[in-house]
Amino acid sequence: MRSFIPVGRWLAAAAAVVYLLSLSERAAAQAPKPADKLAIDMAIDKGVKYLRETQNPNGSWGKGTGAGPGKGWGVGYTSLACVALIECGVPVSDPGIVRAAKAVRSFADAGELVDTYEISLAILFLDRLNGGKADRTRIQYLAARLMAGQSMNGGWTYKVPKLTGPETVATLAALRKMSPPPPPFVPSSRDRPGSLGLCIKASDDVVPKAPPPPFDAERGRADAMKFLTPVMRGWAVFQPTSLVAASDPEKKIADCNSNTHFAIVAVWAARKYDVPVEPTLALMAKRFRVSQARDGGWAYNFVKGGGPTGTRSMTCVGLLALAIGHVVDPEVGVPPEKDPKVLGGFTWLSKHIGAPTGTAENKPPVKNIGGLYYMWAMERIAVVYDVGKLDKKDWYQWGAEVLLCHQKDDGSWADGGYHGEHEVLNTAFALLFLKRANLTPDLSRRFTVDASALTAKVSKPVEPVFVPDPPQEPEPVAVAPMPHDYAPPPPPKAAPAPVAQPAAAAASPTPKESSGVWLWIVLGIVLLLVLGLVLFFLLRKKGDEEKPKKKKKKKGVKSGSKTEKVESAEKTKVKAKAKGGDEDDEDD
Repeated sequence: MRSFIPVGRWLAAAAAVVYLLSLSERAAAQAPKPADKLAIDMAIDKGVKYLRETQNPNGSWGKGTGAGPGKGWGVGYTSLACVALIECGVPVSDPGIVRAAKAVRSFADAGELVDTYEISLAILFLDRLNGGKADRTRIQYLAARLMAGQSMNGGWTYKVPKLTGPETVATLAALRKMSPPPPPFVPSSRDRPGSLGLCIKASDDVVPKAPPPPFDAERGRADAMKFLTPVMRGWAVFQPTSLVAASDPEKKIADCNSNTHFAIVAVWAARKYDVPVEPTLALMAKRFRVSQARDGGWAYNFVKGGGPTGTRSMTCVGLLALAIGHVVDPEVGVPPEKDPKVLGGFTWLSKHIGAPTGTAENKPPVKNIGGLYYMWAMERIAVVYDVGKLDKKDWYQWGAEVLLCHQKDDGSWADGGYHGEHEVLNTAFALLFLKRANLTPDLSRRFTVDASALTAKVSKPVEPVFVPDPPQEPEPVAVAPMPHDYAPPPPPKAAPAPVAQPAAAAASPTPKESSGVWLWIVLGIVLLLVLGLVLFFLLRKKGDEEKPKKKKKKKGVKSGSKTEKVESAEKTKVKAKAKGGDEDDEDD
């Protein structure tokens, strides 16, 4: 009976081991996953790895192996992917960046780029290649096309006109005549501290040492007309900015705030390369000051006087335009934190930002909170305005938790929530958000705002309200080509019918299920090993117990004979003694 007690102890120990292992697995699965710095850095590394591995052999990214119009929209995809990689620390000397730059430059030099998205992103990418010094002429040429394509409403549509070499030179010369002469400049640094702890990158931007001399705008415009053909004189960029406020709403102009978004960021970047952008930016700023919706947001299309409501991403575009307007338009007259339009935009935006929960689990899909395009646009607005919280909510931590929750195993993001989404574009937008990328660092240097006063005026102790955006025109990013005359973007293609899978494939466990199956297999093997060891030790003990018994029997025989000899000797002595006594008695 005693021999079975060790077996019970071994079985109890093995059961305890299995139970503890199952508890540890369950605890690991149920432990919250915080979106801390380590987790964010790991997510960024996975995203960078995905972009590196999906680059085409010719250096581009996109739906095909080509680049440029009609060949997979590689210029837009490639430029955005490279901007994200560079912001994430990939050097411009990296072989992948070098191949991508070669592809983008080849299409820029061919003169075939006519799409607003692609031209804008190409400028942003070239600007980051050693400060754009080697691409100065290309940036000027592409920026001239953008400015020539500006509409009478101050915005952009999908296409811009092609310009010949002489037309490009004439456009830039005329715009210089319309712009005030640059005053003496000296290098400067941003003198207001960044509450976000951001690194404001060095740029060629400078601030004036002295106020500029008076400039006669009407005379400058008259001098500019001498460089232009009759067709070019009708371009919006050469017209007074007052036309934006007076535009006829019945004459629908096919521009949108999404195309305008990319164009104004590119035009702002081009100002560092001797491109006279002031007339273009002033017209753009006027557009957004006269089209704010009644709820404080901005809609997808231009609406004179503002419509009833705005959308998330387009409200971010409006706030970016107002920031630029505060730099280029002296007529604003109030600082940003006291500008009613800025306050209205941020108050609207604060209602569409959630609060962090401390974990990157069980988050709503990205498309349900506005999409990746919105998150990227919101991130840049918060960086430009130096805002760490909106409505007392940490916008960055909230967004990081959502992004980490929905990153795929290969490092990409799906379901971006915008028209024309693609894994490459999704991943680039997500990386730019996680890195708090500042695509307009020189704007941050020129644009000063009291962030504390701004957030104090828009903060309200209320729970975030997620109001779905009203039906609007979609917000495309480098998608299918559009005709020169505007037409609404094509509806998204229906998802292909699922292909029937074999029974074995359909029954195959998911990665999470398979990991649990393997765990139980390992635990079973461990249990069998434990039982085997128990049986081995039991058999060995039984053999050890049998061997001593045999030895004891043999020892008993030997010891018995010895005892008999001792007893016989003692008896002999006793008998001898008795005999001796008898003899003595006889003598007596």
